[in-house]
Amino acid sequence: MLSRSCLTALALLAAALRLSANDTALNEGAYGPAPVGGLHGPESVIRMQSEELHIVFGKKWTEVQAKFVFRNTKKDSPATQIVGFPDIGAAQLEARRRDPKGDKIFAIEQETPLSGVLHGMRTFVNGKEQKSTIRYGWVKEVDEIDTPVEKPDKESGLMAWHALEVTFPPGQDVTIERHYRTESGSQVYGIHFFHYTTATGGVWQGTIGRLQADITLKDGLKVDDLAWKGGKLPRIQSYEGSLVTEPGRKHWQTISPTQLRLVWENFEPRSEKEHRGFSIVTKADSVPPDEQ
Repeated sequence: MLSRSCLTALALLAAALRLSANDTALNEGAYGPAPVGGLHGPESVIRMQSEELHIVFGKKWTEVQAKFVFRNTKKDSPATQIVGFPDIGAAQLEARRRDPKGDKIFAIEQETPLSGVLHGMRTFVNGKEQKSTIRYGWVKEVDEIDTPVEKPDKESGLMAWHALEVTFPPGQDVTIERHYRTESGSQVYGIHFFHYTTATGGVWQGTIGRLQADITLKDGLKVDDLAWKGGKLPRIQSYEGSLVTEPGRKHWQTISPTQLRLVWENFEPRSEKEHRGFSIVTKADSVPPDEQ
């Protein structure tokens, strides 16, 4: 079972023909926070009021500072929720530990090259740093969204979360932040990318109030170096289904030659597929002459 980001990458592999599975490395840290356990219905009683992302994207590393503001929808009592930040790399390592041969237990995106856990993961609640613990559980894809399940089956995979228990008082905002760095995704011909999914926000109460993602490019990259659908691309990236920056360029504000901003308001990622995430993807920079 593969998540959307893995399927997108594999589409390019199929189109390019000459690429092998080991030529693609998916970035980790692509997931926002998800409520883990303690749900007695389809959604948490906690609403995500806003998420503010500051992402510095480079050819090798991507640095992320994310701030999420939550509100308890219960009017007269506090609510306690385990908040988890998914970590595909940690899930892969644990799956290998439990099942070294890899024929019984699979992690989400098991087919991608094994990579380490998130680097320098730090979590803050209302400005105070809190220690999180790794928690493991099972997830299966439901309507293209990885959804926690209590018991594993043949369609589920192991997931890991950096989890901490948070109490949400009634009528008050609670701010949760996480800071980390991760290796950027890469493909042959010098294609680099970072994907972030908002789909994990679907199980918070109602809509997500507002998302603002500010992207700063480094390592000499500029906005014009990104791969955009409909733009001039090397033939290796011009196939239908190839990995390109999403959503399209008209949805982004260009702040400077090296800065972009994406804003979404009152969206529901479970029912709005166009609001399930975004990708930053560079053009190929070392394509053979016959692929230009």
